[in-house]
Amino acid sequence: MYLHLINNQAPIRNKLIWKIKVPLKIKIFLWLLQRRIVLTKDNLARKNWRGSQKCCGCNNNEIVRHLFLDCHYARMVWRIVCLATGLTQPTSINHMFGSWLSNQNKKIRSLIWVGVAAFCWAIWRCRNDIVFNKIRINSIMQVIFR
Repeated sequence: MYLHLINNQAPIRNKLIWKIKVPLKIKIFLWLLQRRIVLTKDNLARKNWRGSQKCCGCNNNEIVRHLFLDCHYARMVWRIVCLATGLTQPTSINHMFGSWLSNQNKKIRSLIWVGVAAFCWAIWRCRNDIVFNKIRINSIMQVIFR
C-alpha cells in the first residue's frame, strides 16, 4: 500500500478476491495472478530456472499477460465468454482486477468473478498438465470443459 501511495497509483484491490465464493486455493491463485507472481516461465527464469521460456500453446515467451490474455487459447476462451455474456475482454491484468466490471451491479459482478476465477484456474491447470505431465491439449474445448 505504501509503494502505491508513493507512486501515486491506485491501491491493489484485494477485497474482491477474498469475497468471491470459490475454494481457498483458487483465491490464493487469483491473489498471485493479480500481483503477477504466478510461477510462469518468465518468473521461474528470474529465480535461475534454466528451462525454455516458450509458451506451451505457441512460440511466444510465457509471461502472465500472455498466458491469461494473449495466447491463442486464452483469446479463444475470452471470445466465448464475451459472446456469452456481452462483456468486453479485459485489456490487462490490472484492468481485469480493477475497473473492468465497474459498470456491472454488485451481484452480477460477483457471479462473473466466479466464472473468471474458473476460467483462469482452468488455463493454469491445463498449462501445468502440458508442462509437468506431458499431456497434449488438442482443442480449446479441453480448457473450457475443465
